[in-house]
Amino acid sequence: MPPSIVLEVLQILEAEVNLREDTRVAEQAKPAVARELYGEQADALSKTQHQLRERVDKVTERIRELPDGEAQFAKEINLLNAVSEVMGEATTILARPETGSPAIAAETEAIELLLQSRRFNPKGGGGGGSNPGGGGGGTTTDSALSLIGRGVNEKEVRQSPGTAHATGDTGATLPEEFRAGLDAYFNRLEKK
Repeated sequence: MPPSIVLEVLQILEAEVNLREDTRVAEQAKPAVARELYGEQADALSKTQHQLRERVDKVTERIRELPDGEAQFAKEINLLNAVSEVMGEATTILARPETGSPAIAAETEAIELLLQSRRFNPKGGGGGGSNPGGGGGGTTTDSALSLIGRGVNEKEVRQSPGTAHATGDTGATLPEEFRAGLDAYFNRLEKK
């Protein structure tokens, strides 16, 4: 398979992983944003998913146009057709608008399908000689879970609780006469 096709599929895979992250961020931010803004975000995600589906369809056509492409790459064509179908479902889910579990599950399924082909799997082969692309076993043990991102939300606000941990902190050591007096003071407080 031409490297340009493999590269395009890997770029689609990366874009789908990024889209899934963006979907998670939109879902995390949902309670904090206006309904209209959430709808706009989900619509933008839906459009991105639709564009990725179109890219998958173009790659499938490019594979079919290869000499003996239908026969030699039937598995990849079938996988890409399944990816396109799942991406279509994800587009519809995101357009509802819905960025929760159904959308993330559909995006994850598309990622899983893209990872199933040894020819598209970045860890699945390579090399040359009499068996080009050989070396992979034809399957992948990688799951889309290995591509789980950080779930970063750029709009997240984190605040320090402002408390310090006393464990392990060492400060200036008090003279023995002060320590004895403080111990006596705290013991009297505890008895009350």
